[in-house]
Amino acid sequence: MRIDTRQGQTLTVSLEALQRIPGGHPEPIVEFRYPGGILCSSYYLSTFLAIPDGLCLEGDRFMRQDISSSAVASVKAWIEQATA
Repeated sequence: MRIDTRQGQTLTVSLEALQRIPGGHPEPIVEFRYPGGILCSSYYLSTFLAIPDGLCLEGDRFMRQDISSSAVASVKAWIEQATA
């Protein structure tokens, strides 16, 4: 899935499985990546699904990237379809 940030950057969103290691976290990760595959931000699935509003993905003053509430809702709907 692709989304646009409020700053006009298109990011690719994917769900990635973590390898299950003893004591590790078995949840998938929601990843946001820049073109070329560079990681912007990532969240455990349960953490992302609990976000009620817009989200700041990267807060550096030169590379700020955030997504609107409607973009968060779109990603949640995509995750629901992908995991059904």
